[in-house]
Amino acid sequence: MLNLLTAEKIKLARSKKLWIVLGILSLLPIFQVVNTKISVHYGTKLNQTIDTVINGATGILMMEKNGLTVLLVMSAFISFIIGEEFQKGTIRNVLSLGRSRTHFYLTKLVVAAWITLVGVILMTAIGIIGYSAVFGIGEVVEINNYLWFAIKAFITLYFLILANVSIYVMISFLTKNSAVSLIWSFLYTIATGFGAGIFQQTEHFKQVTYWFTESFLFYSDFAKPVDIAKYPEMILVSLITIVISSIIGILLFKRTDIK
Repeated sequence: MLNLLTAEKIKLARSKKLWIVLGILSLLPIFQVVNTKISVHYGTKLNQTIDTVINGATGILMMEKNGLTVLLVMSAFISFIIGEEFQKGTIRNVLSLGRSRTHFYLTKLVVAAWITLVGVILMTAIGIIGYSAVFGIGEVVEINNYLWFAIKAFITLYFLILANVSIYVMISFLTKNSAVSLIWSFLYTIATGFGAGIFQQTEHFKQVTYWFTESFLFYSDFAKPVDIAKYPEMILVSLITIVISSIIGILLFKRTDIK
């Protein structure tokens, strides 16, 4: 598996797709800082519950603020890097050398997880620096131990996003086509994300929506004590999603006929 990871590292270093992804996630917080500054200049009053990030301290919530964008960018990236393996036939070269399909699958998952981590670290760091420079470091209301809160918030948000990344990897291996994978990943994100908002208006189905990590990501305020108390539940749901999607993906990939 280490050989597969080394090969992926070389391929990604030469890939424009990687730099496009990192570029988007790096430029996004800069654009938002500028846009927020202009809004404030024209009289807009920032509200943490609505705007999510209003100063340097709340910059740790950049993943929450840009959750949908991060998911769509990563779904596109994963769809292309995996879909091309099937469409160009390069996957046959790897498997013909006796590499395990399980190792190949896990390699792609690890790469996707690593790129996601690098991307969100860049986005969060730039967001914190940018908002601190323009609006001051400030504070997070009702949070006394900021460092501990920041660590928990970042880890929780990353796992919520990583759970979706694992779903995108599974979809890509099942569809074996970049375009088809991109469509299904997009539909999954919209259905489980925005569809949850509809079911949350009902008494009987509200709790069911929290089986999907997008419900936490899109409909929670990660700076409020009531939602901070749900961090362990969010991580648990994320881990379950990663394990189940990986098992399904690996089992079905093993049965796939690669032409």
